Amino acid sequence: MNPRLPIRLIFLITSVLSCSAALAADPAHDWLMKINQAARTLDYDGVFVYQHESQLEAMRIIHKVENGSARERLVSLNGAPREVIRNQREVICYWPDKNSVMVEFRKADSQTFPAILPERVQDLDEYYSIKLGNTERITGRLAQLVIVKPIDQYRYGYHLWADKDTGLLLKADLLDTNGTILEQFMFTQIDIGSTIPASVLEPGMASNNMIWHREQVEKAPTTSKPGWTATSLPKGFRLSAHISRRGLMRKRPVEHLVYTDGLAAVSVFVEKRAKDNKSFMLGPSRMGAVNALGARIDEYQIMTVGEVPAETIALIGGSVAPAQ
Repeated sequence: MNPRLPIRLIFLITSVLSCSAALAADPAHDWLMKINQAARTLDYDGVFVYQHESQLEAMRIIHKVENGSARERLVSLNGAPREVIRNQREVICYWPDKNSVMVEFRKADSQTFPAILPERVQDLDEYYSIKLGNTERITGRLAQLVIVKPIDQYRYGYHLWADKDTGLLLKADLLDTNGTILEQFMFTQIDIGSTIPASVLEPGMASNNMIWHREQVEKAPTTSKPGWTATSLPKGFRLSAHISRRGLMRKRPVEHLVYTDGLAAVSVFVEKRAKDNKSFMLGPSRMGAVNALGARIDEYQIMTVGEVPAETIALIGGSVAPAQ
């Protein structure tokens, strides 16, 4: 199970409450705000399925908010046993078949189902068409469809079904530029608002004999300038985060740049290879909705990755260069 759970659909993002009263009165924008608010404030316990390509994963998610801070536990229900514990700062992944526990800081572009929305809804209007669709039944509950359609070839589209009573996202489709579904998340059962004991948020796997791996991450100071930059970006994309991280299995730091339009996100990783390591990953690759591009500049490995069309990765990744 991927602890980041793609559509990098997937999610806790900051508040949209700064939207103007005029935009909040728009029905489609209002529903996006409801989805965002519900994912950040509600307690819920449910089972959802995640389908991508020919694979189908089933997971239980338990989400609890206390004093404004969220914690959640995800448990894989098929395939190899996995558990993921998330809080505001860390992601702890339990892999019993590998006898390992991996602790990572929350990534700058990480999102978790069912909260896939941007920092500011109004920022999307220039790059996406947002409108309401029909109401449908999802997991026995009435849900409102919100359609988010890109206006160019550099981003994917979304169909979002929100619970009519609470606003919680019950189903989400990620669509390519032709309208084909690339990924789908859907709750098959959900209990919203019930009391969640702290005990059910604890891992169900004994980790005493497992090997623990901890990531080292240092956020770049606000006055620090990135050593690398992408010189060509699709309209609307901007640099939103600059982090220096030392991977779990790496000795050298990796510079991590995140570019976003408020909904879609692209990560650029820059790592200086050791003199005795001549192995570079080069060229484009794809896994489901995720596109990637490997490149080399002198002794540096450049990896550009995102849940966006290949054209977006080619444009951004092909323009990465040392900052002037």
